[in-house]
Amino acid sequence: MKYLILAEKPSAAAAFATALGGYNGNFNGDTYTIASAHGHLLELKEPQDMVSPDKKERYSDWDDLNNFPWNLFDFNWEKKVIAGSQKTLNTIKNAASPCDAIVIATNDDPSGEGDLLGWEIVNAINWQRTVFRIRFADETPQNFKTALLNKVDVTDQMNQGGYLESLGRERFDYASMQLSRIALSIARQAGFNVRSMRFGRQKSTIIDKIFQQLKARAEYVKKPFYEVRFQDNNQNIFKRTDDEAENHKFTLENDAAMEKGKYANSQIIIDSKEQKRQQPPTLLDLSHLSILVGKKGFSSETFLATYQKMYENNILSYPRTEDRKITQAQFDQLLPLADQIAHVVGIDPKLLTHRTIRKKYLVTAAAHGANRPGINVPSSLDAIESEYGKCGREIYIAAVKSYLSILGEDSIYEQQKAHLAAYPFFTCTINVPVAQNYKLIFDDAELNDENPDNPTRQFSTEAFPIVYQGQNPKPKKPTHSFIINFLDRYGIGHGATQESTLAEIAKGRNALITNTKETYSLTYPGLLQAIIATGTMIASPKVTERLQEKMDLVKQGKFDYRNVPFLINQIVKYDLPIEQRNAANLAKTASPKLLKMKADYEAKNKTKEKASGIWCGQQVTINKVWNSYTFSDSELQQLFNDQKIQIITPNGKITGKLERQSYKNHEFIGFKPEFPDKSDEYITGIFTPTNKEVSFKKKFSTHIFSQDEITQLLLGNEIRFSFTSAKGKLCTVSGKLKKYVYQGKRHFGFKGKFIK
Repeated sequence: MKYLILAEKPSAAAAFATALGGYNGNFNGDTYTIASAHGHLLELKEPQDMVSPDKKERYSDWDDLNNFPWNLFDFNWEKKVIAGSQKTLNTIKNAASPCDAIVIATNDDPSGEGDLLGWEIVNAINWQRTVFRIRFADETPQNFKTALLNKVDVTDQMNQGGYLESLGRERFDYASMQLSRIALSIARQAGFNVRSMRFGRQKSTIIDKIFQQLKARAEYVKKPFYEVRFQDNNQNIFKRTDDEAENHKFTLENDAAMEKGKYANSQIIIDSKEQKRQQPPTLLDLSHLSILVGKKGFSSETFLATYQKMYENNILSYPRTEDRKITQAQFDQLLPLADQIAHVVGIDPKLLTHRTIRKKYLVTAAAHGANRPGINVPSSLDAIESEYGKCGREIYIAAVKSYLSILGEDSIYEQQKAHLAAYPFFTCTINVPVAQNYKLIFDDAELNDENPDNPTRQFSTEAFPIVYQGQNPKPKKPTHSFIINFLDRYGIGHGATQESTLAEIAKGRNALITNTKETYSLTYPGLLQAIIATGTMIASPKVTERLQEKMDLVKQGKFDYRNVPFLINQIVKYDLPIEQRNAANLAKTASPKLLKMKADYEAKNKTKEKASGIWCGQQVTINKVWNSYTFSDSELQQLFNDQKIQIITPNGKITGKLERQSYKNHEFIGFKPEFPDKSDEYITGIFTPTNKEVSFKKKFSTHIFSQDEITQLLLGNEIRFSFTSAKGKLCTVSGKLKKYVYQGKRHFGFKGKFIK
């Protein structure tokens, strides 16, 4: 048999080729060839293009709310090739032509996304022959070969639960576009104009939760209370725990002070001492890894992109898994590497004494297993940072510590309970560490925003009364960890989808959220969307819960995937009048903060003024403003005459002319400044640690690197030199070539440290 192995992206195809010995060849008696997509090559057409001609006008109209909800029976659910993907699709079709079968070798996502991606290509090329599916835990040669040996015939695609699940979800999410269009139209009618709205299961729930937390914090009124408590010399606190406790809380400090006068010092009676054990925490998924890495200042988008690169080089396991456990085989695969991995991150291998897997982490079957280190062990953390940046370094540390903790012994502590001899209704419970064990490797308390105030010192012999001031708890900040834990509580998405959704709504000109020091806030479009969606079904976490229940039934063959998108119309009917009321109230009661955000947004997104003229014999239209500079009529005429002009900007004099340019695959005619050629100020060479070509500045301050220093730097070595600064000061610097961030931008070059 001759078959085409269809990979999800070129890097996966290259990994297959490495495993099998080439892009074409023989394996286990069969002939194969390898081709790849680059993610999804197809997408659903616009609504008006999926209906009959007599209905096109209705589905093109966003403003007539009588057009909603859509009649989804009108849709043929046809797909179109994504712009720029036709060439790839043709290549796959030509490669498949002489083959007997296609092997879908896309990622095995929990949501069935990999199945959907593969099948839409198979259907697009009108393939009528055999189709196989293979699933692999990671991109290692052995796993690829094992997967090919165990390929499954899936030619009848309508019996593939994972594919049908993803197909139903895709159509549901597509049909939820109605809510975005409705909200956008309603907002504009109320005088609040934004470029777009992005309603959806996870997006709307996240935006609403952030909004409600910020609102609750803004409306919070501190209500202090005072009560008598006891404290021993080790700061252990005894609280009243009888039925009268609430009657002994006071709003005035003086009243509590008077109450305190009724008490005297009391002996502490220890009621019990019990030794307890705590197993290492559950292995982290992608979103919880991101919490730890995010605390180091890295965004969800950077985290996801970096993890993906590390996975492709087998530094880490497959990212988009929903598994929190591993199989015995997956455990056995990493066990021989444990000590080596521990050395990389500075963990003492002597702590890794539990060399058999606990039942807590064991599962009989797992598509990929929990997120964990890969089998390609780096030489050092510096090597990781050199290839993947500081973010890669932090990801590896977090993933390794989480995984290696399961090889540590249980943490042991002694729980002590005590009461006061004179006042037995005052009690205290403390946990005193006996042996930290796995917590010396990884402590999941790092995942919390606040560490609990949990005394760890023994009781002393006596406690004395104090006046304790408390208050009603302030609503928590909508931090990264708070949002992830909220989504987990309602089962909304797995770690990878949670993280990718947060990354998606935090980027671009129309971002809905911003993340500052791991705390989310809403942009103007995000705040506007949250206000309009208040009280709607789409913003409720229960919607995703119900959808997931249906998806599980689809996967089991107990619910028709074609009925899934109709669930959204129930939501549209319920939400539309609520959104209308919210928008009407918004127009009347908009806060000063919202109005200021509105003004700032409109000023920033003001349509750029254009100018038209004849340039080089053709009619062109250009932006009349370059950066913040507006061209005069005479300057525009010179530009259209293909002449250079000099303008004065806050950054000094700049000379330039009109030129044809390209930005993000978009060609345009515009003003292009002339910048001096600085290529002679850089050194270019092969950086040995990565075996890639790099360029870096040939000087540091006033010091010009010697040829020997350049050689050492390209080898990845650290150098040390002395020089006289521009101010005449003698300085000594030690450093090496590395990636670093300066003023929010990533750079590669010499990073030095001044030696005093």
